[in-house]
Amino acid sequence: MRKFLTLFAVAALFSAVACGDAKKDDSNAEEEAKGLMDEMNTTMDEVSETTEEAAEDGANAMEVAADSVNNAAMEAGEAVEDAANQAGDKMKDAADKVEEAVK
Repeated sequence: MRKFLTLFAVAALFSAVACGDAKKDDSNAEEEAKGLMDEMNTTMDEVSETTEEAAEDGANAMEVAADSVNNAAMEAGEAVEDAANQAGDKMKDAADKVEEAVK
């Protein structure tokens, strides 16, 4: 019986030593996994921030472009109106000259 208890004690000691390292490995793996998750979260936050900034920059650029197009359209409309007015004035002058020539 004494040999059995001795063998059992030795087996328990080996088991405790072997399992103790496994717990350390598990805790190291958990710490490493937590570190990787923290790094991933940080990276995702940076990506989200960069994406938001790019979206804001794109929106601002679109607004500037829309304003430029609007201004160009207004200027073109004014130029067409001026040209039409000048053409109308010339036609009126020409009609007046024709009328005087007919008299």
